[in-house]
Order: sequence, then structure tokens, then C-alpha cells
Amino acid sequence: MRGKAGLVRARWAQQASTPVVGIAILACLLVPAPASGSGEEGTPGGGANPAHCPASNPPNQMTLVAGTPQTTKLDTTFATGLQVALTNSDGCAATGAAGIAVTFSAPSSGASGIFSGSGSNSVTVGSDSSGTVTATTFTANDMVGTYALTASSQYGSVSFSLTNSAKGIPARIVVLSPTSARAHVLSRYPRPLRVKVLDAGGAPVAAVTVTFTLGTAGTTSCGESLAAGAGFATGATEATATTSSGGVARSPSFTANSATGTFNAAAVVSSGSGSGGGAGGGGGAEGGGGAEGGEPTAEGSAATGDTTPVSFRLSNIADRPARITAGVGSTQSAPVGARFPIRLAVRVTDAWDNPVPGAPVSFSAPRGGPGGRFIIRSRGRRHHPEGTSRLRVADIKTDSCGTAVAPPFTADDRPGGYIVKATAPHAGPAAFALLNTRRRAW
Repeated sequence: MRGKAGLVRARWAQQASTPVVGIAILACLLVPAPASGSGEEGTPGGGANPAHCPASNPPNQMTLVAGTPQTTKLDTTFATGLQVALTNSDGCAATGAAGIAVTFSAPSSGASGIFSGSGSNSVTVGSDSSGTVTATTFTANDMVGTYALTASSQYGSVSFSLTNSAKGIPARIVVLSPTSARAHVLSRYPRPLRVKVLDAGGAPVAAVTVTFTLGTAGTTSCGESLAAGAGFATGATEATATTSSGGVARSPSFTANSATGTFNAAAVVSSGSGSGGGAGGGGGAEGGGGAEGGEPTAEGSAATGDTTPVSFRLSNIADRPARITAGVGSTQSAPVGARFPIRLAVRVTDAWDNPVPGAPVSFSAPRGGPGGRFIIRSRGRRHHPEGTSRLRVADIKTDSCGTAVAPPFTADDRPGGYIVKATAPHAGPAAFALLNTRRRAW
């Protein structure tokens, strides 16, 4: 019994295993062998396998390689060269692609540019042995806008998206402070001149050179021999400064000369400053396609970076009074009770002989003895009729030329000579030698 049972088990095992082996063999026969040119090494589907690319494979299309999209400032060169390639759509390297002409063309008007190789808005370049074509350098013109530049060949055309930007180009300059200032002669002005440079969109422009120029007064209204002006520490009347990251430029300190008067100073963006910079200075890296955010100037409009100068009004003012000089009426006579023919007048000047306007001057006649009185008429006001006062002292302020003219002076009834004094703070007195004469008897 034990021998028969073992024989039965052996036969059952053989029968059970036969179909499994058959299925496994059939599965192996149904699995296809790897197809040549497919998988990780080939294209399409992984790149062409050079071993399976045709020996002759001329180009049948043109593709963009580099240079789009990108942005640059007006009148500057685009940072990335414009490049295309002549290729075959099968993914294999193109053959016979050398020397094929490709024409790059920018718009003939509006926002556009110039190729260095032709000096115009178009240039034709031949492909190299690999089928690559690189245009000569392309420089934006002075018109703002985004535009398409096309590359054309017998295998079709492609377009580059380019933008000429006015961002960062000086468009205007504004005065910050002070718009006007004063300083005593031979003294430093209290604050430097400050301006801010902006682009067409109102954004500050950094690293721009601003030239400050100190003018001189054109004429002297009071007969001075020297015209008012000022100078920087170097002694020059012109100096430059560079704008900060906030677009602000400030002049060096400056000092008034020894003459009084009013004159102008000017600030202007130096020629060529801020409009160039490096290639692609307005965000010229690729990926900036289309107009920059907040592009300040409408497309197709010119923005050359020219700015109108701004001006400051400066005044050199006189120092404190140092001298009082009597006028032509310093010696004269009049009969008792009569008015002296020439009004008493003085000129008040500082230590540099500049007239001092607004200086208080007191004209004083003697208290006793021969003398006289200043006749001052008061204007009539409501409920107060016009009147006349006879005063021993008259207080007058000098005019813009430093001159003070006393009211009419009348001799009293005592004959004889005497002195009328004119005084001002910080200055020695001026003297008028006057004589009251007797009236003739008829």
C-alpha cells in the first residue's frame, strides 16, 4: 500500500506541473524584443540615436535659440545676442546647414533698433556648420515700446519679442531745497543746493551726474564795481554731484563773494548721464519680455533723456553797517527860519563798501544854541487832519542802495554854525556842518 500511494503522488505532481511550464514558455514567446532606436537613447521619445540618424539630413525648419524676450534702455545694446538654429524636425543633427542666409529685420519706424553689422534695422547673416545663426549686436533706438523682430530664411521665420524702455533714463529734474537762499557777503550759504532726478514715470534715477553752476548778477543797480556771485570750495563756479539711490544730488558747499546782489544758480543733468549704462541696463536679462512694469512712456514715443535745467535764486546780503558817509549837503547854509536847500542824506556801507539796506539812521540836531528842526508832515487820517511836526531827531531807514534821506531841515531863529549828526548801529557818525545866516535887512 505504501508503494502504490507513492506512485500515485508522483504521477499527480507531474500532471499538475506540465501546464504551468507551458504557460511560462508561451509568455516568453509573446514578449517583443526591444525595437531599435527607441528607449532612453533615441528620439522621438528620448532623443535620436546617432547610430540610427541618416547620413544626409538637411534642415527643414528654423528655431529660436536665444535673445527673446528681453528689455534694454533706450539707445543701449541688448544684453543677449539674437540667435536662431536651422534644424531638422526628426531630432537628428542637420547636415549641409552651413552658409544658409538668414535675415533679421526690426520695424522700420517707431520702437526699433539698429544692427551693428549693417547700420540699419535689418542684417543678413550666414549659418555656421552646425546651422547656428547669430545676428550682429542690436541697439535700441530712442523710441519706447515693445515690438517683434523677425528672422527669416528659406526654412521659415521666427520672432523675437524686444522692449525699448525709458525706465531709469533721466526725464526731468526738480528742485528740492532751497529754491532761494541768502548769505552774508564772504559767508557760506547755509545749505547746499539739492535736486532730484526722475525718469518719465516719476521714479528716481540713481548714479546720474548733475552739474551745478553758480552764476553772477548781470548788473549792479547801486553802482558797485563787483557783481554778486559765489564760488565752491575749489574757487570754481561749477561742480558736479552724483545722484543717490533715491535720485537726489546735492552740491558741494559754496560761499558768497564780497559783493551784494541777487543772482541765479542752475542744475542740469550732465550730457549723456543716465541714458546709457551697461548693455541691458533697463532690465536687459532675458525673461523681461513685454514692457517693464510701470513703463513710464507710451509705446512709440521718444524719450531721449534730455532734461530742462532748474534754477535757484541766491542773494548775497551786506554785513552789518561799518561806515556812514555824508552826501553832497554836508556843508551848507540857510537864513534863519528858512529851509536848507539840500536835503541831508547819508550812505551806509559795510566793511566791504556794500550798501546796507534797511539800516536805521538817526539824524540829530543840537539841543540848544543855533540849530534847526526837521519838518515832518503826517498824512491825514479819519478824524485827524493832515499835520506838520517839527522834530529835533528824525529816524529813517536806508533804501535798497543804503541811502537814508532826512526830511527837510529848517534853520531856527538863531544865527550861527553847528553840527547835525547821523548815526547807525555799529558805525561811526557822519557830520553835517550847517550855518544859520542872518536875514538881510531891507
